[in-house]
Amino acid sequence: MLKQLSRRNARRQVREYALYFITLTCTVSFLYAFNALLFSDSVKSLPEMQVLPYMIVAASLLIVLITGRIISYMAGYMLKKRSREFGVYMLLGIPHRDIARLLSRESVYMGLLAFLPGMLLGALLSQLLEAVVLPMLGSRYRLRFPLSLPAAQITLAYFFLMLLSSLAKNRRWIRRVSLHDLLLSDRKAEPVLLSGNALWAALLLLSLSMGGAGFWFFIAAPIGAGFDLLAGTVLLVLFLFGFFRSIPAFLAAALANRDRWKYSRHRLTVFRGFTARIRSASAALGMLSALFALALAFYGCSIGINQVTGKLVDMNLWDIQLLHPKGLWDFTSYEEAIARMIPLEASYTYAVYTDDETALTDLRQRASEEMGYSGNPMYREFLRDTYMKRSDYRRLRELLGLDVPEELEEGASDTSVCYVHCLPSLAGSFRDYLGQADRSYAGYPISGELLFTESFSQSDIYGNGLGYILVVPDEAAESCRVLYSQCVMLTARPLAHEDLEEIADAYGLSRLRRNTVQSVSGGPGATAFVAEGDYLSGKWVDKDSTSYLPALAVCLFYLALVLEITGSAILATQLVSDRARTRRQDRILAQLGMEERRIRSLDRWQTGLFFLLPLPPAFLVSSLYTALCASGLERSLFYFPATMGPMWLIRLLGRTLLIFGLLYGIYYAAAGISARTDIRSHSSS
Repeated sequence: MLKQLSRRNARRQVREYALYFITLTCTVSFLYAFNALLFSDSVKSLPEMQVLPYMIVAASLLIVLITGRIISYMAGYMLKKRSREFGVYMLLGIPHRDIARLLSRESVYMGLLAFLPGMLLGALLSQLLEAVVLPMLGSRYRLRFPLSLPAAQITLAYFFLMLLSSLAKNRRWIRRVSLHDLLLSDRKAEPVLLSGNALWAALLLLSLSMGGAGFWFFIAAPIGAGFDLLAGTVLLVLFLFGFFRSIPAFLAAALANRDRWKYSRHRLTVFRGFTARIRSASAALGMLSALFALALAFYGCSIGINQVTGKLVDMNLWDIQLLHPKGLWDFTSYEEAIARMIPLEASYTYAVYTDDETALTDLRQRASEEMGYSGNPMYREFLRDTYMKRSDYRRLRELLGLDVPEELEEGASDTSVCYVHCLPSLAGSFRDYLGQADRSYAGYPISGELLFTESFSQSDIYGNGLGYILVVPDEAAESCRVLYSQCVMLTARPLAHEDLEEIADAYGLSRLRRNTVQSVSGGPGATAFVAEGDYLSGKWVDKDSTSYLPALAVCLFYLALVLEITGSAILATQLVSDRARTRRQDRILAQLGMEERRIRSLDRWQTGLFFLLPLPPAFLVSSLYTALCASGLERSLFYFPATMGPMWLIRLLGRTLLIFGLLYGIYYAAAGISARTDIRSHSSS
């Protein structure tokens, strides 16, 4: 009989406890999707991605702890909601041990019912994840739907570890609880609001003061050495908990005496129900807001990492770049061999020159430091001014599809003028410098009117200068020394990690690692030319060199998903637990003559307000974290302000809210479905 009762109860719980079932299913799907990356042949073939499995394992263990708590919380909620049912079992003479065994079977049935669809959804999500991650890492994605047996086994172990932990806790509760507690659990008194206007006002002001102080620590950084981040975080967490502890009393006191507002358009019902709900959950709301702030911050940091690293790669305009560090070089044999492997649209060989002048380099350094960027004074090759031949510059503009002005045409009337091409962020400084006086180089005048700022591979080292290049007449460049020569190529298709490996191995090329340098004997600075021979670079090599950042973004996104599920599930459970009170309110309103449509509308208003309340403080706090993380990452990866656009942080926050809102909306809809199911079941009875 207990087996049949267990199966019946499990089927009923799937219908009535949709929130719990959705949480279990999402947990399984996310665990499998990310664990599948551990055993993906495509990811394991990337040598730069050895760190990803360790990051995912660490994130998974943290997630098991977090999700285990939410599953235990929701299972405990289900137990307390069914307390009268268990009390009836005890009255019928069923021992505590048998009730605990009944609960164990129900939990296993529920787990199996959630595990199977969770695995199917996880298989789909794993392919979606690979389709997003592999192109970020410079590898091709191939559609396939095999089930990874090791990933499934790890997921099963994680899932049932969480489920059994929750089950053990609930079994202990069943064995210790008394019949009196079971039958009267829904008659406990509500917690009392803070008494006295002065007390809640003081707490609200104190929490707002701590929030302001937390923001000040983040922005002003008065201490340094990372202590500002710690102090700001502690103050902001205290702000969230203090705010939600005092806001119920604040709303009650601020709106209670506004009779004209309160008694119009059925606002009294919404106001009373809303304040009652947040009063009973004020402590939980602080924790939920902190969880949502973390989830939003992790979402934002993950998206920001993806955008900044993508911009870093895109600012290198060449698909393939071959470099020779010692004088002029003929790359014809390389070009012909690569063209047989990969279809090329165009290629060109040229050199970057230098001499002993430093006026423009000093200007670049001062301008970058004024904007809070390093300007990269370390590399030996860029401690002096850099130049490019006029003919090479004209040809490169043609390859990149840029307009060639009349002043640069072959038949121009004056070919003795020099021109500056620089990053947009440095344009103001160069215009001021060139406009202050007539500037010249080796007797050739430098134009102060015509300044070029198009994207030209100048944001990183060993491109067309670092931050700028001075375009000089061909005869002027002949008197300079060659800094390095390079052959740039545009391919007819994107390159994958395998293509780069084939090119480098076939022709003995060393990959240019811009973050790997060695000091130079007999002079200042360092160089990235650390090996003999020629070097392979280009945007696809840059994508490989920053692959650890997409791995970090994946793990942050993983954590954000689980944190949002945790907070949303707790919030929805808190909402559903108040359905008994809401049913009594609805019955009274119906007896007073209110239409059922209006009653449902008021319930939706209360639900929407309850779901909305934790978000504004969480979004405010997470926006600060996201902005600091994104701007800090930009400053660490770029030597100069990147052309991300003035609105990129706002767009980043908007995308973060959109992703958060999709999953949050699912739980909001699930709470509504659960409420309607509850209404139908009680109206039919």
